[in-house]
Amino acid sequence: MKNKFIILLISICSFLSCNSEFGNSFKIMNDLRSKFDFNSVEMSWDDVSAEFTLQDIDHNDLSIEDLNSYSKKVDNYLKGKYPRIDSLNVKKYLFSGAGGFEIVEFTLDKTGNLIGTKKY
Repeated sequence: MKNKFIILLISICSFLSCNSEFGNSFKIMNDLRSKFDFNSVEMSWDDVSAEFTLQDIDHNDLSIEDLNSYSKKVDNYLKGKYPRIDSLNVKKYLFSGAGGFEIVEFTLDKTGNLIGTKKY
């Protein structure tokens, strides 16, 4: 009986942890859509990194340098508002245009410095 209770308790904690993580992801994605007017935001993350795919047809005319600046603005916003994002070592921001066509991906380190750029 005691073992069943422990297994049930572990299952409930795991379920709540997953839902909490899902809720945080949804909140972050919705926040980015509202704050920066992205048409679509997708994200995936683990304990050390996060990847954000940001689609916005209104920013298609921006240069690579403008998008780099934009990724830093988004990164600063997220780090200031979400401590979990602030604790990550690497964040990738992938910008895509209309129809989901990828434009460029910026990789930032924990301090917000650019450590990589991948152009599509």
